[in-house]
Amino acid sequence: MEKIFRSVADFWLHFSLAERHQIVGAACFLIVVFYGLLFWYPADKMLGDLAYKEQKQVARNRAVSKNADVVKNFNIDGLDIQATRRELAAAQESFAALEAEQARLSVRFTPLDDAETLQALKSELTRLAESGDMEIDALEHIYSRRDDKYTSPTPELLKSASEGNRYKRPLLNLRARASYWGLMAFLDGLPTLSRIAAPVWSNISVKVGKTGREGEDVLGIGAAPKQWLEVEIHLAI
Repeated sequence: MEKIFRSVADFWLHFSLAERHQIVGAACFLIVVFYGLLFWYPADKMLGDLAYKEQKQVARNRAVSKNADVVKNFNIDGLDIQATRRELAAAQESFAALEAEQARLSVRFTPLDDAETLQALKSELTRLAESGDMEIDALEHIYSRRDDKYTSPTPELLKSASEGNRYKRPLLNLRARASYWGLMAFLDGLPTLSRIAAPVWSNISVKVGKTGREGEDVLGIGAAPKQWLEVEIHLAI
């Protein structure tokens, strides 16, 4: 080993001082270049990645700014976004009021399985009619099948009848004779009943001279003709 070091030293010392300085300078330059290349590539790649991310962020900021301008100037039927929000809030408030009213009315419909409440409603309708100038001939359930006309109302029959009409509620068919005042008093009194009975269809005709009951003639000799209304109303309950 000593022999090797002595050979290297002899080789180095045979150069002049100026040549040795040049060799050391060249070696330092090569070392600087080597380490420069060693650190330059990763640094350049990192800078490239940072530049790419910066460009993406600039593009994203521009898109957000553009969308913000679109939202700011957005309008429906000439309304800006603030006016549209006010319209939406008003619509939501109105919808909530309708839902509350529906819930209030729903509890006033007659339950299909409550025969006692159903009979009480029929009694109320009869009393309301008779309290004015109105005489009921019939108050019947409208079923899906004609053959069930004289059948007592059961929850199954009422449910089937409800599903078979557009109102999705059981229907009562009321036939009566009334004066105009008696009919108006009856209709005005329907909202006062404990349960809902809403008119959904009617057929009203004017009759003159005979009541239609057993052919009784109410004209009399020289008497003025008697007039009344033949009334048929479907009530959703």
